[in-house]
Amino acid sequence: AWFVFWVLLGATFHKTAIILLPIAALASANNRYWKLLWVGLVALASYGLLLEDSVGGLYKNYMEAEYQSQGALIRLLMCAVPAAILLLWRHRFLFTPVEAGLWFWFALVALVLLVLVIVSPATTAVDRIGLYLLPLQLVVFSHLPDVFGRPAQPNRVWVGGILLYAAAVQFFWLNYAAHSFAWVPYRFYPLMD
Repeated sequence: AWFVFWVLLGATFHKTAIILLPIAALASANNRYWKLLWVGLVALASYGLLLEDSVGGLYKNYMEAEYQSQGALIRLLMCAVPAAILLLWRHRFLFTPVEAGLWFWFALVALVLLVLVIVSPATTAVDRIGLYLLPLQLVVFSHLPDVFGRPAQPNRVWVGGILLYAAAVQFFWLNYAAHSFAWVPYRFYPLMD
């Protein structure tokens, strides 16, 4: 219920968040058919209230125009790697059954999107969906020291490796991304001149 609530709240900011609602039903550990029906009804009502009037424009802008996102493949690879780690070593992650189901489906969707970005003429549409999967990176990488390290130990090598990876991503994005100039310096109201 909370997942559905947060997705609906997110959809008030960006309508395409609605596409995450089916994951709520797929991730449930019990009464899957009942939850699938419930989430389906919420998704249908949400579609009617939030998305129906925009579908034509979204399809035209993302699919027919065949927009290309320069970093789509890299961003989806950055989700596919933790997705593969999660799927290959799923038994080592200490999740509740509902959490395990949620992250399992996030991982599967991440791998499907990686294939789609390779074969699709409209990479921007696939890239936009992939943005909703970014939490998968946070979850998997935050668990890696416990998954691959020694139990109940600091596992500093794993922690350091993850920090080094995050710093490298930030460095390469700030120095080599085509649009990084628009983000540096990032200005917002309290700190503006």
